[in-house]
Amino acid sequence: MSSCLQRVLPHITKRLYRIVNLLLLAATTVPIAAHAQDSWQIDAKHSVATLSLGSGANQLQIGLARVSGEVVFESSNPGDPIVTLKIVGDPREADYASMSFSSKRSAIRADGKLTVTGDLSVTRVERSVTMEPSEAYAGPEYGEPVARTTTRQITFIFSDPRQVPSQSDAMQFTGSSTVSREDFPDLLDVIALDDWPSQLINDEKCENPSVIGEDYHGPECTGTVIASVSNAVVPRGNPGAEDFSGFEPTVSPDRNKATIALDLKLTPMSASSVAFK
Repeated sequence: MSSCLQRVLPHITKRLYRIVNLLLLAATTVPIAAHAQDSWQIDAKHSVATLSLGSGANQLQIGLARVSGEVVFESSNPGDPIVTLKIVGDPREADYASMSFSSKRSAIRADGKLTVTGDLSVTRVERSVTMEPSEAYAGPEYGEPVARTTTRQITFIFSDPRQVPSQSDAMQFTGSSTVSREDFPDLLDVIALDDWPSQLINDEKCENPSVIGEDYHGPECTGTVIASVSNAVVPRGNPGAEDFSGFEPTVSPDRNKATIALDLKLTPMSASSVAFK
């Protein structure tokens, strides 16, 4: 049993305890008798994909996306869960992207981590946009969307599941996949070129100002921030001086590798029972 699991097991609920035990048993090849499955829904309001370019010290977080989907642990083979994911950019933008992942096979590594291999489909949507500020302005007008999809096989590596501190019947599952440009160039282009949000906000409410003028910079929004990019930055110019123009990241990635980091909140879809022998 990994040291992480030894620390977390005394604090997790009965159902999550069963899932962790199933994964441990799969890792040690103990036979399991099948009677049911554990189905978990990915909470799209609290599950986040962080999209980065580069690697190591030169990795830069480009943006964030919400994640939805399901994870199903079969009691006959808990080390091979069925994972489906949907990662969506901001559809309010003229150009945005979405990704869908469907697992094909999984395995428990010697270190206890779960590898999930499957097909990732990347769809980029492009639309023309018209913005003409006036007293009757109600937002940008978009043309018909044009979509292009590319599919490649990738592998996510997930760490130990753990209980969500504020919710006893939910668990948190984190994982990531790093892909090279050689293997999936369209994925890296979508991450690099699309305008991914730097923050994800729940219960967001946006309103246009009552008067639209030349200084219009978009609607004013409020809500609860659940995630933000966390890059180190330096000022452009001298703060407070005329040459100050904001901040920029301290690193510039080589754009030869991309990483999708997942922080998923899972809630149970239905109860189940598992027997061992």
